[in-house]
Amino acid sequence: MMKTFSNARSIRNTLMAVVAVSAMTLPLLASASTSNISIAFDPTELNSAQGQERLYKKLKIASRKLCGSSNIQLTGSLRKSVGNSECYDGTLTAAVQRLDNDSITALHSQ
Repeated sequence: MMKTFSNARSIRNTLMAVVAVSAMTLPLLASASTSNISIAFDPTELNSAQGQERLYKKLKIASRKLCGSSNIQLTGSLRKSVGNSECYDGTLTAAVQRLDNDSITALHSQ
């Protein structure tokens, strides 16, 4: 069985994320969404350290794609960089919390 992780991005700098889980999906939704990102993963990935690291990396990459770079040279403004950084932190943290897996939470805490 494959699970899907979906993300949606807030236009505003303030991230208000709501994550819902069902048997088949792990969607992450934010107000004023503008895009979606889906990550498919096999739940058995949670059974090994390598699989957990791969899944956590997928969550990080999706969060970065969703929120954009925090590099001021790329964003062109401090406000946008800070907003993107807050979005990334909030999106990734919400996804990890909602996944509710001790190993993924430990990776996120490092």
